[in-house]
Amino acid sequence: MIGLGNNVHVFAKPHRREAMRHLFEDLLQCGPVVTIDHPGMAEPMLIVRFPQGGSLSIEFTPDASDSEEPRLATWLELRAQEPIAAIDALRSARIREVKHPGHPYYFMAPGGLVFTIVSATP
Repeated sequence: MIGLGNNVHVFAKPHRREAMRHLFEDLLQCGPVVTIDHPGMAEPMLIVRFPQGGSLSIEFTPDASDSEEPRLATWLELRAQEPIAAIDALRSARIREVKHPGHPYYFMAPGGLVFTIVSATP
């Protein structure tokens, strides 16, 4: 038997660091985003520990894929106790919305990563 873990590691260009911190810490209110030095990595990583469980580590490297358009790659689901409030905060901050028939709302993080927000309760 196998399952999908609740930790995700993504890559971003170094110039996206503060925008990523702002997105997760300020707009989505995930709590403090932690900076971690890791041996062998030129840049410190950002770690987002989600209040509902799981974590996102963001590794910064000049070789990371980067786009001003949504990437056709892995898209991730975020679960929120108050999804409408989270979506409203992103819209108020003019975070780019991505249209796709899978869910009613997707947004693009700096560099092209795409997320959806759904209710944490079924």
